[in-house]
This record gives sequence, C-alpha cells and structure tokens, in this order.
Amino acid sequence: MITNAELAETLFQLAESHPAGDLRLALLRTAYAVFDHPRELTGSRRLPETAALEVLPALAMLRSCRTPDALSAAAHRLAGPNHLRANPSRQGFLTAAEVERAITLPGAPNHRHIRGAAHWHTRASDGAGTLEAMARACVRRGASWAVVADHTRGLACVNGLDAEGVAMQARSVRAWNSRHGDDLRLVQGLEAEILEDGRLDLPRSARPGVLLIAAVHTGLAERRDQTGRLVRAIEEPAVWALAHPRGRLFARRSGIRANWEVVFGAAAAAGVLIEINGFPRRQDLDPALLGLARDVGCRFLLASDAHHTRHLAFEETAVALAVQGGVPASAIVNFEPLDRLASARPDLELP
Repeated sequence: MITNAELAETLFQLAESHPAGDLRLALLRTAYAVFDHPRELTGSRRLPETAALEVLPALAMLRSCRTPDALSAAAHRLAGPNHLRANPSRQGFLTAAEVERAITLPGAPNHRHIRGAAHWHTRASDGAGTLEAMARACVRRGASWAVVADHTRGLACVNGLDAEGVAMQARSVRAWNSRHGDDLRLVQGLEAEILEDGRLDLPRSARPGVLLIAAVHTGLAERRDQTGRLVRAIEEPAVWALAHPRGRLFARRSGIRANWEVVFGAAAAAGVLIEINGFPRRQDLDPALLGLARDVGCRFLLASDAHHTRHLAFEETAVALAVQGGVPASAIVNFEPLDRLASARPDLELP
C-alpha cells in the first residue's frame, strides 16, 4: 500500500520539478493536503478537501499506484523539466495519518490523560489568542495545569516580552489563578533565547518565579557543531526545559549539528527537561534522537507550541513522537500533577 507519506513526498518532488508558477503552487498545496490528511488515502474514496482542483487527476493517478516502483514511474511521467529529488529536510516527519495511528497503538501514552498543557503563546508575543482564551481552551481539553511561554525580547522578529511585559503577564497569571485556579493552575513560563555563546537573553535577576524554556532560533542553518552552545544554556540557572532542540523545520531546514549524547547527558544531570515539540512543521525531537535521550536518562516535556487555541491539539503529535521514540508516559511530566513537578526541581519557583 502506498502511504500518505510516500504520496506527499512524490507531490513535493513533482512541485519542485516544475518552474515557479501556478502548477507548482497547486502541487505544493496538494502535497501539504495529503501530508496533513488524518486518514491514509489509498483505498479511500474521498480526497482531501484542500487539494487543488487542477491537480486532482494527477493525484488520482498517483493514488492508484500499488507499489513504490509504480509510484516512481507515474511521477516521472508527470514530472517537469527539473529532476525529481528528495529533500533531506522533509525526512523523519510523521504525517497526520501516522500520528493518528501511533496514538492508538496498544500501550501508547493516552493523550486524554495529559494533565499539563505546556509551551503555548499568547498575543503578548506572537500568538493569536489572549491569555484567558488560551487558558480556557486548556481547561476544555482536560488539563489541570498549564505553562504559558511567550517569547523574550531577544527574538526581535516576534516582539517578545520586555521586563514590563513579563510583570504585566505575571499579574494576569495571578488574577487567573485567584479566580480559576481550582480548574486550571496557570504557571508563567518564558521561551528564552539562547544566544550565540550559550547564555540566555534574560538577566538572572528576572528569572525567579518564571519557568524558563530555553530555545535556539538563530544560526539554525550553520553547519558548525553547536554542542557547547546548548550545554552552556542547559547549565544556566532556572532553565526548566530545552525547547525544540534541533531547530528543524519541515521542508526548510534540517536543524543544528551537535553531539546529542553530550547534550542529553548534560540535561539529565541538570534535571532539565527535553521538549518533544508537536507543532506539525517542527516535530522536534525526531524519534531516533528521542530514543537516545531516553537511554541517557532524560525526562521529557510534551509541547504543542500552540499559537492559537486550535493548536493545543498538536500535543497529540508530540505523543506520537514519544511513541515512535519509545518514551514511556512515566518519563513525561505532562502526565504528572503540578506538585510532583515542583518537588522534582526545588530550585524552581512554582505556584
């Protein structure tokens, strides 16, 4: 059976084989529609609603193929003037159909049992919703605690929080907890920028009372080894988790290079969580590196990286990655109550 992953990759390659123009855009749109479709298309009578109309005949031809060889032959008949080439930055990502299959496997961590909704953004930085709207959405999903993690000022392109913004959000978090804390305990976090030398862009004096999620957003295309940068960030005071460690992005970049065994060893020694970022275009870490981090002794944080209330469902993709990487629920803090989180890191201040 030809999977959605194989079908989408063929469509991506077909798009890149054609020059820039309407056909290329239509093929790309259809490739993403297949990649994001929650059911395998082979054997199904329905096609993704967002597939481009002008590409439907080609999609029907590709979908009718029964073997990889037949799919390759059909692709060469449909190709444009450029060669068909695989893109390494598209490899190792789960399609929506693969996510749906993984989270229903016997023994998989049950995403419906997640207590903590972590690493999401509000309009205070680059999110679309208010703090209250996002928190209420977390309640609807069954969470009992949640960590908002807007960007700090160091990432200039997203208008991150300055000192005044952090203080204002802290007041909003306290106000929520005074009114709704029995339904959802809200914790203020910050997605702090890891600078080139591994320091964070947030002064140490501003860190008490905030859960720091350290992240790299610069130098992601460089081929130099960045082990030292990540290890120094992990050793910074008050760091709670290392966010989307590779910094990869679907079809755009493969992420940074590092000696991951050393990085994960430093995280395990410091008690810093390794994030499993479920945003579909990130999916960071990938299952292979998750297995390495698990073997080194790391604990993990599932993150939706939501920028809208509907994105909170992306934590299911994080669960699927954990399943593929062999990470058990016992190693994932989202399945634990907030008080256990606090006892694990007494150096961090939690409400």
